[in-house]
Amino acid sequence: MKKVLIIVLMLLLISGVTYTKDFDFSKIKDRVSEFTLENGLKFILLEDHSVPIASFVTYVNVGGVDEKIGDWGIAHFLEHMAFKGTSEIGTKNWKKEKKNFAKMDLIFSQILAEDNKQTPDKAKIKELNKKLALLKKEAAKYVVANEFDTILKRNGGVGLNAGTGADSTTYYFSLPSNKLELWAYLESARYLDPAFREFYKERDVITEERRMRVENQPIGKLIEEVLGIAYKVHPYKNNVIGPMSNIHHFSRASLKRFFNANYTGENMVIGVTGDVTPKQLKKLAKKYFSKIRKGTKNPWHYTFEPKQAGEKRITIYDDSQPFILLAYHCPEGNHPDFIKFELLNYILTSGRSSRLNKKMVIKNKSALAVFSMGGFPGTKYPNLYLMLSLPNKDIKSKKLIKSMLNEIDDLKENLISEKELNSAKVRMKLNAVRGLGSNRGLLVELLSSEVLTGSWENTFNDISKIDKITAKDIKELAKKYLTVNNRIIARIEKKIKKKEVKKEENKKGEKK
Repeated sequence: MKKVLIIVLMLLLISGVTYTKDFDFSKIKDRVSEFTLENGLKFILLEDHSVPIASFVTYVNVGGVDEKIGDWGIAHFLEHMAFKGTSEIGTKNWKKEKKNFAKMDLIFSQILAEDNKQTPDKAKIKELNKKLALLKKEAAKYVVANEFDTILKRNGGVGLNAGTGADSTTYYFSLPSNKLELWAYLESARYLDPAFREFYKERDVITEERRMRVENQPIGKLIEEVLGIAYKVHPYKNNVIGPMSNIHHFSRASLKRFFNANYTGENMVIGVTGDVTPKQLKKLAKKYFSKIRKGTKNPWHYTFEPKQAGEKRITIYDDSQPFILLAYHCPEGNHPDFIKFELLNYILTSGRSSRLNKKMVIKNKSALAVFSMGGFPGTKYPNLYLMLSLPNKDIKSKKLIKSMLNEIDDLKENLISEKELNSAKVRMKLNAVRGLGSNRGLLVELLSSEVLTGSWENTFNDISKIDKITAKDIKELAKKYLTVNNRIIARIEKKIKKKEVKKEENKKGEKK
């Protein structure tokens, strides 16, 4: 089947026409099977016996959007801890290690208690941190570093990784298909017997990650500020990595509470693709995963973001490359208009023939690059449609913003040509076919559709919807959503030196 998809893709690239209407995507569906354990944990299998390899994805229905005040960033922290092994994996002496955990956690609780006072004793906190540092050194004696990863590599495992987003957390890796039982043992152990070891060491790692992604990264700062002003009440306003103060205040106990509430059978879906049969998977799923607590699926949020009352603007001054970001509120992924925003990406910025790329990057060279995307920071709830551009040398941000807004106005006032519309559709469908050609990519889409729409089968519906979008639909979409009151204009500008400020002031004085 994979070979068929590659051949179809090659024909599309050569001919420049849409995928053949004779291609039957139901053939992919025929390779998919599913079953659910008594604890509510669902398994989706996408068979492919062409090579003796299997890939695995665990999709947990929890992300930044499910965190409460004080917990912001905890889903991401927990993702890091999932690689730290169990009471059997990653330890030289579990009994001694566990006792060391208790000592460290007691000291840390004393640090928190002091730090949370109105006037904390800094000398006392410093002394307690010294004690904690000594216990961290002792803890290292019991750790077999990265044993989970080492076991996988010894058995031919590749691609061990994970990701936390606003809507979900995913874990994935691949193994030779004859190591299916090893996967079942290791993956189930992560959720049945997590050790949460190297907690304080990993906290330092996440602290550094936040510095690199946000504190020391102007674009990271800008995006965090955009979320903060785009959302007043909805949890999408919080950066997934969380604020630095939260990272410093998380305890091992708070992680355990969040883990127990969210890593349950009803709140997870596991996907397998490759050289595996339903019979094999069912047998091992019952043996290894049936003991995971049933729990409940995270409910949909009842807090809705109120309609934005007017345009919002923000500027960050930094010694870095200038950067422009336009953000518009758009509907959730299940809304009929969302796929139109995805097509709008191809009209505006995706590919050499897209509008902004042709005019701003190729023709007048006002921008070094342009990009757009919907579904930020997630798609489960109403989200943001982003348009980004990188100004070329000596190009003022105001000029670039004006160019972007002019293109939006043109979309509102005029119908795009059929040629332009069809070109965007071809490129969008090509990418859709590419996604279906990658088993793991397709598997992630199946799991996402299962959780967000109620059925993995909805993965295939969007492709058929693309052809139905008209030029009139794009014009109405722009008029409805890409409005002044619904937008945020954000930018990064270089710091203005004091001498330059005085020059500007003098110029204004001369004009007067």
